[in-house]
Amino acid sequence: MTRLGDVCEKIGSGATPRGGKEAYKDAGIPIIRSQNIHDWVFQPDGLAFLDDEQAESLSNVEVRSNDVLLNITGDSVARACIVPSERIPARVNQHVAIVRAGKEINPTYLLASLQSKKTMLLSLASSGATRNALTKRMIENLDIDLPSREIQDSIAQVLDSIQYKITLNNRLNDYLLAV
Repeated sequence: MTRLGDVCEKIGSGATPRGGKEAYKDAGIPIIRSQNIHDWVFQPDGLAFLDDEQAESLSNVEVRSNDVLLNITGDSVARACIVPSERIPARVNQHVAIVRAGKEINPTYLLASLQSKKTMLLSLASSGATRNALTKRMIENLDIDLPSREIQDSIAQVLDSIQYKITLNNRLNDYLLAV
């Protein structure tokens, strides 16, 4: 077992710009919120935006390609996905953590590891607080199996193929419902 904090380049939650929701813009740099994070899937509905100045002030919570995003508060705690490359550059608010894989871990394998531990994450999140929440320390101390990078890449390739097929099936279903 390997401690997640030892194989990740970054684990940290985001922030909200001054003024909260009222400060969001109709266009600009996306700020990803918990409602956008679903298990395995990024949902763009309701995506909020920041202007360049707001985004610059939140540069420490900038999302990069292949970052795993993990909901850390509320009813959607422990939902996770990889940010789609077409949503970059972006920022995350305080309800979402960036879990950035280091060189030793494949991002899709990292996501699968988090998804496989969802029951444990939900249990951790519900302990002690009045509201479900995961802390940075909880995420860092999470133990995961870490096979060789070659095995991780093979597992990730299969998972990516499955997710691609699910996406195609969902698109077909949406098309058939619209007809």
